[in-house]
Amino acid sequence: MNKREISELKKRFKKDDATVSRVCGCYVDGEKNIVSTFYNNFLTLAEEDFFKYLEILKKTLSGKLGNNLFNIALSNEIEKDAGHKHDLMALRDSDLNNNDMLMNFYEHIIDTYCHAGNYLILLFIDNYDVMKKTSDNQKLDESEEVFKYIICAICPVDLSKPALGYKEKENKISSRDRDWVVGAPESAFMFPAFNARSTDTDGALLYTKK
Repeated sequence: MNKREISELKKRFKKDDATVSRVCGCYVDGEKNIVSTFYNNFLTLAEEDFFKYLEILKKTLSGKLGNNLFNIALSNEIEKDAGHKHDLMALRDSDLNNNDMLMNFYEHIIDTYCHAGNYLILLFIDNYDVMKKTSDNQKLDESEEVFKYIICAICPVDLSKPALGYKEKENKISSRDRDWVVGAPESAFMFPAFNARSTDTDGALLYTKK
């Protein structure tokens, strides 16, 4: 994927343009135990939640190619034994509606992802109706294909710092309650890739914060 293709997808993560249909999540503690799982219809989320999730989605496609974003080739020879591409295809084609597939996916990440502390695994699914473009990059009102893809983001969940705050009910300044806060994603990937403005199941796009 190149900069233009990434930008084409990213700029759709706005209130009136987003077509993400579903978001699923798995909250994992520092001992690699699953604390909670959930799934929601994305377009019916409360407005505050909706915009917070959009911020996470935008971050997964942010940064520079070769620095934060990397094109990953899923070679058929490499995949023959591992089967990761097959699992991702099945997960995508399920529209994130198959609980057994979701749990297998979460467990695979928990087994292989190295993180000291709590974190949240998020999965989004989107169907992008790709419009044809003219030679001067103008969109035509004619669809080329529907690009169906998933984005997985892994976000740290940290305890907020101790601080003083104003408690309105008591009308006083005192220590505020500490809670667990979901941070920006540290790692993410998109599958399949969007190469030449079309589905490429032999590729994926990886995001890493560092």
